[in-house]
This record gives sequence, structure tokens and C-alpha cells, in this order.
Amino acid sequence: MLSDPRVRMLIRNFAIEVVIYAALVVVYFVLVLRLLGEPLEKLFMDNLTLYACAALVLIVVQAAMLELLTSFLIGRLGLERFE
Repeated sequence: MLSDPRVRMLIRNFAIEVVIYAALVVVYFVLVLRLLGEPLEKLFMDNLTLYACAALVLIVVQAAMLELLTSFLIGRLGLERFE
């Protein structure tokens, strides 16, 4: 099974995509922690409902941006994607 060149390329491309995605998640986490840590904590203490809405918006925006950025980088690297 691993001797098939198509399977090997799929595994290699998947590994590269996971590394790229992991790096982007770490960078995002550090940025959000530094830039939004205190405001989110204050919002949590002051208005829990608004905090929940803000957290949901951040989750959706994070997912969309990471997918766009990962897709862009994968395209620029010329890696084939199997969906």
C-alpha cells in the first residue's frame, strides 16, 4: 500500500498541511492571548452573555481565516489536495 506513489504523495502532502496548520494555530493562539487576553477576561467578568457571543465569533473567524490561509499556502506550495 505504501509502495503506491499516489498514496505516498497523499501522506506527504497531508503531513506538510498538518505542520502548516499547526504553526498557524500556535501563532494565532499567541496573538489572541497577548492582544485579547485582558479584554476577554474583563468581558467575562462583566457580561457573560456578551463574552459567549464574542467567543463564538472568534471561533468562527479563526476557522475561516485558518482555512483560507492554509489553502493559500498549500496552493502556493503546489501541493495536491484530495478532498
